[in-house]
Parts: sequence; structure tokens; C-alpha cells
Amino acid sequence: MKRRMLFVDDEPMILQGLQRILRSWRGEWEMEFFDNAAAALHRLTQAPFDVVLSDLQMPGINGADFLAEVKERHPRTIRLILSGHADPKLILQSVGSAHQFLAKPCDPDALKSILGRVAALEAGLPSEALRQLVGQLVNLPSVPSLYLEIAELADRSDASLEAIAQVISRDLNMTTRILRLVNSPFFGLSRGLSSTEEAVAHLGLEMVKALVLSLGTFSHFEQTNLGRDRIQAVWSHSRQVGARAKQIAQLEGAERMTISHAYTAGMLHDVGKLLLAANLSDKVAQAARLAATKGMEDWAAEELVFGASHADVGGYLLGLWGLPEPVVEAVTWHHRPCAAAHLGFSPLTAVHVANAYTCQSEGSVGCRYDNRYLAAAGAEGRLPVWRASLDPAESLGNPR
Repeated sequence: MKRRMLFVDDEPMILQGLQRILRSWRGEWEMEFFDNAAAALHRLTQAPFDVVLSDLQMPGINGADFLAEVKERHPRTIRLILSGHADPKLILQSVGSAHQFLAKPCDPDALKSILGRVAALEAGLPSEALRQLVGQLVNLPSVPSLYLEIAELADRSDASLEAIAQVISRDLNMTTRILRLVNSPFFGLSRGLSSTEEAVAHLGLEMVKALVLSLGTFSHFEQTNLGRDRIQAVWSHSRQVGARAKQIAQLEGAERMTISHAYTAGMLHDVGKLLLAANLSDKVAQAARLAATKGMEDWAAEELVFGASHADVGGYLLGLWGLPEPVVEAVTWHHRPCAAAHLGFSPLTAVHVANAYTCQSEGSVGCRYDNRYLAAAGAEGRLPVWRASLDPAESLGNPR
């Protein structure tokens, strides 16, 4: 069955361009184009759509309000913004309803690649159980607005660390959390840093983006019905896994981007736990009881209850946000790394080992090292070296 995509833009030339660019997809996709949000909303009452892409600044109902309505009425629909220079307030308004923000002008091949990747998420879900599970996640966070702002600024040729630091400084809560983290024992600074500018200069752009993304994501769940203790427990564990995954990648002399991806994936590897708890708390409790009774790993109990695990759900969310494939892969397969296509050293290797080490240091049942995967990745002999080099939990501090 063909999948369905709906486009909304008040500029006829933009719609014509989209039709031309995507003409080759007509054999696989049903695509409909509207020049106003009211007509698009009416169409959505008549038939479901898998993906909706909307302009932001439109007369009548703007893109932010339109996607808010789509989110309310059709929570399973993937929602994207494609817009040029817009009012920053309108962009921030759309963040809560849009899964991704794409800037005009967008290269046709890049647009097709992004749309294809996002639209294939649900089509590529490995099981009907996971497909149904994802469909129940009404409380699905959008990518943090500050991360989007920093990423957009970083893509500009005139971007500077000072300008990025100024953007972060406008968010007092984020500034406080970043300074706590960079001043924690893990970073081993000889002196404390007191400003965002100093923190950005010390960490570098990629690490700052990873921090803003992970801290912003966890902040979303503070607005849900999840208790602070539960969020704090996942955050503490995730922070340690991220720090240790970064250490492992550094020990292997990995490239800077691989180190950054390992850190980002480690910080977000358990975001699926919060997603499930915020949406399906009764079943999460059922899975926890099953794991405790049977002495099972939590992800294995989740598969019995949900038909999928928190790792699957977390990987889906990060894929929806358009995060780099190595990050999505590391989150999705951190419990079952042999299922991944790539078997050489990667962020997945670092996150898998860091997670197993952290779980065992916390006294958790299971979370075993996958020796078959490590052997296939040529890393089995490195495990003792990594374990001997990883920092104990008490040296990592608690920067939240």
C-alpha cells in the first residue's frame, strides 16, 4: 500500500517545485499539495497521512498553528516545517509541534534525502508490534528549540563560538546545567569555569551541541507526569554512559566526530525509557515486575510486554529528529549490537561497552557484554583495557 504525504505552502511556485522534485516518487507515494492550511486540515479529516510538510509563514492559519492542530488530531503523523527566514517567535512556537525544521532554500537532493529518511522510519519499523507501539506515543517530544537554533547558527559561514555562547546564555537554566557539567570532576579542569563563553571554548562546538540536545530532551520530561526521581535516575545513568562512551572512543584514538557521536548517543541511549513511561506507565510497571521476577534484562522484558524495547523507541525518536545515523544506530542497538550492519569500532561499540560497565557498577542484573560482537568488531582484546581505564561513578559528579 502506498504511503501518503501532504504539503502546504501559500506560494504556488514552491508547490510546483516540490511536485517537480518529487515526481519520481509517485509510484511509491500518494502526494497532495495545498496552498492554505484550512484546506489541508479539511483534507486530513477525510483521509490519514503519514507525513505532513508545511511552510511556516502563511496567511490565515500559520504553519505553527496548523501543525499544532495536526499533532492534536493526528498524533501519529510525522510533522515537518520547510520555511525561509521567519519570525523567531513563530519558529519557537512551531518547535513543540514539528519533528524537524528544514530551511529554505533547500537543495532538492537534500530535501529528497531528508524526506525519504523520515518517511521511511515507520515503513522500516522491524515489526508490527513496534509500529503499533510507536503509534501510541502521543507524548512524543520535538527536538529542543535551543539545539535547533545552535545547529542553524553553526551551519553559517560566519558562525563563531562566541555567538553560540551568547545564544546559550539567553537560557539561564541551560547555562546553569552546562556549567555544572563542565565543572564536574569528569572534565578534570584545573580551575572552574564561570561563563558560557569559557565552557563553549573548552568543550568545542560538537560537544556543546550534544549537551544542549541531551539536557533539553530531559527537560521535556520534567513537564510530564513522571516523577523527578525517575527522571533523575535515568539522567544519572545516561550521563555516566555518555562520559564513559566518550572515554572509550578517545582511548581508541577515534576521530573527533566519532567521539562526539559516542557521547551524544550515550547521553540519549535510554531516552526510550522515559518515552514509554510518559505514555504507557502501566505497561512499563508490568515489564519491570517481569524483569524483577524472572531476573531478566529490562529490554528483554519490554519485548515480551510491548513487542519492542526502549532502545527501539529511542532510536525511532532520534531518527525522526534527523540525528546522524551513527547516533541512531548506537541508541537502537546498544543492547543487541550484533544486529547492526557495521561491525567495526563505532559509537555503538563505545556505548554498548559503557552501558554494560555502568549497569554492572550499579549492581543491575544483566546488561552483559556481547563478546561475539566485540570479537567481530576486533575489539574483544580491548575490553580489559577499557574497563581498567574507565572512571568510577563517584568521580563523574552529579552536574544536574
